[in-house]
Amino acid sequence: MKVLRFLRWYVRELTGTAAYERYVRAHEGHGGTPMSRRRFERRRSDLREATPQSRCC
Repeated sequence: MKVLRFLRWYVRELTGTAAYERYVRAHEGHGGTPMSRRRFERRRSDLREATPQSRCC
């Protein structure tokens, strides 16, 4: 059972599902309207491109 929980956590972190859910929970806690998943991912991608860190490619 622990292995399945770990795999589920790992896949969710890898795909970004967990990040979006954390974002939605944070906005619901403040009473705001969260962005759509698509817009959230686009913004995340834009921020990564605007602030490059050490990457190989």
